[in-house]
Amino acid sequence: MQKLISYKKLIVCVCAAAAVIAVAAVALLTNKEETFRSILVYDVDGNAVIERENVGAMNAAENLYLESGDRVSVAAESSMRMKLDDDKYVMAEADTVFSVEAEGTEADSKTKICLEQGAITNEIQHPLSEGSQYETSTPNSVMAVRGTIYRVELCADGNGGQNTKLCCFQGKVGAKPILPDGTFGEEILVPAGSELTINQDGTADGVKDIAYGELPVQAVANLLELMENGQDVTGISVEELAQLVSETTDVSAASEPAAEQAGQSETAEDGLEDDAEDETDVQVHTGTDTAKKNPSQPDQEKPKAPAIQPQPQQPVPKPQAPAIQPPKASGPVNGGNVNQGSTGGDNSQDENAGNDSDEDKSDEEEKDKPSKPKAYKVTFMYQGKVFATQTVKQGEKASAPVLLPAQDGAWDFDFGTEIKANTTVSWK
Repeated sequence: MQKLISYKKLIVCVCAAAAVIAVAAVALLTNKEETFRSILVYDVDGNAVIERENVGAMNAAENLYLESGDRVSVAAESSMRMKLDDDKYVMAEADTVFSVEAEGTEADSKTKICLEQGAITNEIQHPLSEGSQYETSTPNSVMAVRGTIYRVELCADGNGGQNTKLCCFQGKVGAKPILPDGTFGEEILVPAGSELTINQDGTADGVKDIAYGELPVQAVANLLELMENGQDVTGISVEELAQLVSETTDVSAASEPAAEQAGQSETAEDGLEDDAEDETDVQVHTGTDTAKKNPSQPDQEKPKAPAIQPQPQQPVPKPQAPAIQPPKASGPVNGGNVNQGSTGGDNSQDENAGNDSDEDKSDEEEKDKPSKPKAYKVTFMYQGKVFATQTVKQGEKASAPVLLPAQDGAWDFDFGTEIKANTTVSWK
């Protein structure tokens, strides 16, 4: 009987120990999931505010960990940088407002940056796993990537709305416009070295080369730092980026004395107007004029140049003569003397000969020009509707859309196939 009781006690102890081990294992796994999606603020230049639900507002500071759902507001003449999961970086420029959502584990991480105002540059150093997503959304578009460097900016459209400007510096970005009715438009693939503008109404301009000279100085400085750290940026060199930063800095430095001179000129004009008053008025205004001319007064601060200065106007390139010469005017030139060196003879024959020669040269130049490769349209269909389209040059390969129409399934196509005709690809 006592042995039976001992066995029962032993069984109870073993079960209790197993339960403790199971609870500890669950706790460790839960903590691992929670700590994997780290969002760390590692640099703040100026001021930024973090808004957290049930907590309120707090000042951003270096080594501060954010939580999924936090809303960030970067002040004017400021910037902030944060790191997600040790291999994803977000660089927020001045006057930028965004929120961040980060969920999942390493196998199925889901990251979404919701941009409300301003501009951010994203760097995803390692390709995402098959079950992971990284998106940037704006009021009129959604952009998805697998591993790349790109910048998204919200720009005023002049009618009270905002356009989205996307610049892809490395890799590729799939962008989908959000139409006025809330549905998505076709995905547009933006390759490295290209930019795309999606308008407020969901329409999109054509993909074109990035105009690096039009980027603000903060964006250019971020790219320069990335290249100096070993990253590749398509369409520009380190030296060219450094030159752009230098030129913008020179403009910023030159604007400060100009602003000071404008302030001094305004003060001088005020003094001349005061001198024109009668003696009583002069005595009354003397103290005011002295205060205006004294820079130590707190009410008269020196005007500060904004941190982001407009790019200096680029010199207009000299027009080059076209390869094909335009036809000569049918009227006489210089009183009908086409050949200035001739003292006689029929000038019309020389003129016709010259025209024939020009036409022959034009024909030869046209023949020497390389023919442009043909381009074909690849259409991706999902449930009978167009999901995305791509324009692919003859002999090149299409790429699978970055955004997927559904969690389950795949495109019924071998993406190693060279495109030689218009192609339709369906989701299965």
